[in-house]
Amino acid sequence: MTNASMRRILVMAVKIILKETRQGLQMSREELAVKSGVSISYIQKLEQNAAQRISLDIYDKLCKALGCDISGILRFSQDDVEAA
Repeated sequence: MTNASMRRILVMAVKIILKETRQGLQMSREELAVKSGVSISYIQKLEQNAAQRISLDIYDKLCKALGCDISGILRFSQDDVEAA
C-alpha cells in the first residue's frame, strides 16, 4: 500500500485517573469505598486498569464521592493513526 492510499483515523484513548484524583484529595481507598458504596476491591481494579466493564452508575457514584465530574476520573486523548 502506498502512502497516497493510506487513510488516517482518529482513535480516542481513555485512561482511568481515579488513583491520581483520589490521592490528590488525600483520600484512602477505604474512605472512597465508604463514600461511594463501591467496594475496595473494585476500586483497586479500576485503579490498576484491570476492570473489564465499568457501568455508568459506578462512575456516577465515584464522581459524587470525589466531588468531581467524569473528567476528574477519566482522561481522554486522541491519537491520529494510519489505517489500512
